[in-house]
This record gives sequence, structure tokens and C-alpha cells, in this order.
Amino acid sequence: MRTLISFTVFFVAIATLFSQEISGTWQGELNVQGTKLEIVFHIEKQTEGYTSLMDSPTQGAFGIPTTKTTFDNGKIEVVISNLAVFYQGTLKNDSIIGVFNQNGMPFPLSLYKAEKKTQLRPQEPKEPYPYTVEEIVFANSKEKIKLAGTLTLPQQKEKKYPAVLLIAGSGPNDRDETVFGHKPFWVLADYLTRHEIAVLRYDKRGIGESEGEYFMATMQDFADDAEEAINYLKTRKEIDSSKIGLIGHSEGGIIAPMIAAKNGDVSFIVLMAGLGVSGVDLSLAQNQFAFNKTSLSKEEKEHLNEMLKDIYNSVLSWGEYVGTDIERTLLKQKLGELWENLPMEIQRSVLKDAFIEKTSANIATPWFRHFLLTNPSDYLKNVSIPVLAINGENDTQVEYKTNLGLIENALKKGNNKHYTIKSYPQLNHLFQESTTGEIEEYGKIEQTISPKVMEDVTNWIEIQVK
Repeated sequence: MRTLISFTVFFVAIATLFSQEISGTWQGELNVQGTKLEIVFHIEKQTEGYTSLMDSPTQGAFGIPTTKTTFDNGKIEVVISNLAVFYQGTLKNDSIIGVFNQNGMPFPLSLYKAEKKTQLRPQEPKEPYPYTVEEIVFANSKEKIKLAGTLTLPQQKEKKYPAVLLIAGSGPNDRDETVFGHKPFWVLADYLTRHEIAVLRYDKRGIGESEGEYFMATMQDFADDAEEAINYLKTRKEIDSSKIGLIGHSEGGIIAPMIAAKNGDVSFIVLMAGLGVSGVDLSLAQNQFAFNKTSLSKEEKEHLNEMLKDIYNSVLSWGEYVGTDIERTLLKQKLGELWENLPMEIQRSVLKDAFIEKTSANIATPWFRHFLLTNPSDYLKNVSIPVLAINGENDTQVEYKTNLGLIENALKKGNNKHYTIKSYPQLNHLFQESTTGEIEEYGKIEQTISPKVMEDVTNWIEIQVK
């Protein structure tokens, strides 16, 4: 899930020059507050311009996409809007000399050509596949946008198959839910389809090959998109329309019950690292986890949490969709006071003005305001179909015990007797076998998703669709 305050800094660089070939891998070292960070960029030439991915092996981050890359008169600029990052550099001989900037903090970064290191992702599917892979497009007629995805179908044509729709977590996710070089939805889709369950996964609106505006969308908008995907599955002759289920991961674990509470076409749902707490409570818990890693005293942490509660409540009381000028000014004042109370190790990582501007912009987005207002229990208590809720006990983003407990309480309140609740020791938010469970570890783990989890989910679905 998203967090209000990010302590991990990601950086991106690309360079192009008219007669020089820059496609390939470039590597450099970033010096941030005395910490050395290895930065690797993979640049690929397209018909028009270039695309690239960035790795930060030191932080366990791989395959981070850029938002915009431009080149003019030997000058390079790359932007990653959601990370408030831009890089400006110049290609000189065999190196790129430049400066990156995140949250108002500039640092020099020079890059040099390097050999591409192969990431070990042993679970990523390889051809030939024992099933049919079809690239598809469906429409959200209300928004007048087209959404692109991949449908995997068992190969036996003479029968209809149960199907699941995969709903990704928060952030600009593609159909594979690509994160840190892993493709968990591709791995899960492969496993399910090999067990004769059709799977549809798709790029979020505004991401990959899907149309629409991602940054103006709310969870309700994403739920509407998912319902259109269900409607598409119902049109396919290979699919048994009475056996369509949803698998939602993280934020998708909120969206799935949002849909299932009112859509009679859904026959079961699987919540992977789903939420039972409200958006406000999750945001506070995630920030508390971050504060616990600092030198703050218990009293100082409690004071910061109270300040955050006040900030969230003030935003929720806005009368207009994006707030009035007075309300936005008050928000910035409160964030300035919050910054003054942050520990020095955080203040040194981001300038006050940059912190205020970026954080106020994030809080004011339609998605975040809708998320704060959301209480999953409001939907779960109205879900009467079978539910499988699973969380990893090493999850540092969605704490398993509290969330699974609240999910179960809501289902009981709605008199749902067809649910299974399960937690997995040592599994993190991505359901990898982990040591710390922290985000920085995701990319360092070769495993994409625990085979035991995939087996359990598949077995449970097979029981529901008999």
C-alpha cells in the first residue's frame, strides 16, 4: 500500500545523443548522506525516442519505470512524477554526467556503460505454455476508455472453465503487478491456468496499454473498471459465467468486496493481504512502523500520530472535491508543523518546502481522500459468497493479525458462514518467504510468490467451483 511519508529514495537517469548509441545498461553510484547506492539503468531504443527501467540493487528495487524522457541538444531530462524525481544530464563520450533531484534535494550522479546482470526470477513463466495466451481489450463505457489485458485459457475447447479476475494493489500497476523485478500476477495466472482455471489480468487505467487517467482515479473508479472486466468474461464462450471469482491483492483486497457486495455475477473472492482496518487506520499504522525505526521516544511518536490524525481529519472535512484555497493553505501549515516534529534523520532526507508540497499534493489526490474514507467492513458485512482471506505474518505494510481479525468480524456480522481465514508465517506483503518482511527486501528475494500459497488458493477455488 501507499504510505504518506517515504523514506526510500529512488532515482532515474537516461541519456541520448544523435550519433551515439545509448541503448544498454548504465551504472553509477549515488552518495546520499554518506550512504552509497548503486544505480543501474536499462535503456532501450523505440521507434520514437527511448524507454528505460531503473534498478537500485542496494535498496532491492528493480524494474522501476520512468514517466517521461526527453533529449535535446545533448541534454537529457528524465521525470518520475509519482516519486517527485527528475534527472538532468549530458552524454559526454562514454559517460553521462548529471544531477538528479528528488523532493528538492540535488545530488550529482555519473553513469558508465556496464554489463546487464540477469535477475534471478525462477518462477517467471517461460514458453511454451500449456494453455492459450490471448491479448484482449475491454471497455469502460461510462468513462469511454479501453482497458488492455491478458486472458489465459486452458486449451481444451470442448468445455467451459471457471475464471478469476486479478485486481492489483495500489499504485500504477500493470497487468503483471510488476514490482521490484517480480511479476506476481503473471506467476499466479500461470499456476491457476495450468490447473484449468482461466485468468484475466489487466493494466490499470492510464498504465501500460490501457487508456484513461490514473492519477485522477479513486478506488471506486478502479472497482468500475474491474466490473467491466467481469462483464467481458461473461461474453466469452470458454468461460462458465456462473463461476467467476475475484482475487484482490492489497488494495485489490478492498476492491473485491466492494464489487462482491452488490454484483451478483461474482461467485467467490480471495483477499490476499486485504484490509480490515479503515484507510485512516492503515495510514497511521504504516507511518507508525516508519517512526519505530527512528530514534524518537514513545511520547514523540504518539505526538506525531496525533498530528497525522488531525491532518487526515481536516482533509476529510473539505467541502470541495480538492478543497478551497483556505483549506489547502491550512493543510500546508499543518504539514509544516509536522515536519518540524520529524526526527533529524528524516529532515535531512527532504527539505521542508519540498516535503510540504509533495505531501500536500499526495494527500489531496482523489485516490488518497477516497482511501481515507474507506472502511472495508462496510462492504465485507454485505458479502454472502465464499471468501478466502490470507495474509503473511511477516507483512510490514498490512499487519496480519488486526486485519484478518476485522475481516472475520465483518463477515460474521453479515452472517457469512462460507469463509476461510489463514495466515502464513514468514511471508511478507507479496507472499514471499522473507526474513525481515520490509519493502527493501522484496527485490532481493528470488522467489516471487510462495508455492504453498498458490497451491492453497487453487485448491480452495477448485472446491468452490465444483
